[in-house]
Amino acid sequence: MLLRFRMLTTLLAFATGALLCSPLSAQSISDRIKQLDRDGDGKLNAFEAGTLGFFNASDSNRDGFVTLAEAEAFAKKSSAPPAASPNRSINSNRNAGMAGDGAAPVFHWPVRPIEIPESDSPVQSFEAQGTDGRNLRAWWRKPAGDGPFSTILFIHGGLKQFPDESLRVHLTDNPVITRFLSKGYAVVMATFRTYEQDVQSREPIEDVRAILRQTAKLPQVDSRRIALYGGSGGGSIALELGGDHEVRAIVAGEPATVIFTGMLTTSEYGPRLEMMADPQKHFTPALRAKTREKLKSIRVPAMILHGDQHDLVKLNKSLFLPLMQEAAIDVEYVEYPGFGHGFYFGGGDDRWGKGADEAVVERVVEDVRAFLAVAMSIPSE
Repeated sequence: MLLRFRMLTTLLAFATGALLCSPLSAQSISDRIKQLDRDGDGKLNAFEAGTLGFFNASDSNRDGFVTLAEAEAFAKKSSAPPAASPNRSINSNRNAGMAGDGAAPVFHWPVRPIEIPESDSPVQSFEAQGTDGRNLRAWWRKPAGDGPFSTILFIHGGLKQFPDESLRVHLTDNPVITRFLSKGYAVVMATFRTYEQDVQSREPIEDVRAILRQTAKLPQVDSRRIALYGGSGGGSIALELGGDHEVRAIVAGEPATVIFTGMLTTSEYGPRLEMMADPQKHFTPALRAKTREKLKSIRVPAMILHGDQHDLVKLNKSLFLPLMQEAAIDVEYVEYPGFGHGFYFGGGDDRWGKGADEAVVERVVEDVRAFLAVAMSIPSE
């Protein structure tokens, strides 16, 4: 089953990537739809489509399915040259808002993982319970040995819950996560309930908090050395949990601070892109005051991993980072020029910038390891 899922991962990533980025003929699109249409009903459901941004943007009538006509219409729109405008991000691929690795349950990473046999490091699950009684499941791996191990809890991006198989594959195939495992960290992959209907819902944060607390109780986890590593929307959640006593450090890859600040109140891509393109306009005095208060709760060192291409840099580097420093947060900001949204998980390769390569993956891992070595050190008593 796992092997079949990995093959499907590659197929979906290739097919949807081609559908989004290339000016395909009607016959080519028809062939792609047939490849993805696993149940043979002539249309794609969310799992078959695989990529969150592609599926939502193509489903023009919002019936939960993408037909050939809808796919053709979206491909034609996406491949058309943008109108001349000084605002690049609004006229570029409107799918690109928070897309990138860590925002789609099915994904193919261009950089190879470190292959660690499951006989040495099995993929295991554990259960947690949300504050509302909801049953939650996370997956984890630990290095060989008895531990206790310093641990990194990874939080994917996007607004949708990931299926169990996707969480498992992240632990075996993701180039960043497997490198941390190979360096001696226990690694946990968390998900959260879908919150597209209310992007300011606290429930996804509470879901990850419950998984975090259960992680700290695992017998081979060093409960004094747990770091959160979130990308995009997951980076926003990581920042939200920076005051929890189980957390020793935060790593946030291009965090979706449009959510953390309260700026974003809809899951639609248009408003999201407009806010990121001109955050000064949308980051009102009231939202700045709210953000200052929230930042006071972060009590642990934080590291921000950022490219210079995605429009989130306009908010995160110019406005959010100074507020973190003003709040006396021990924050380290590291920039990786040229890379697209998701490079910090080994992805990217979008209209914002280039995809991750082995060199940047190795650099991210080493930069984060150096940060954690200091941030998670415990003074001798």
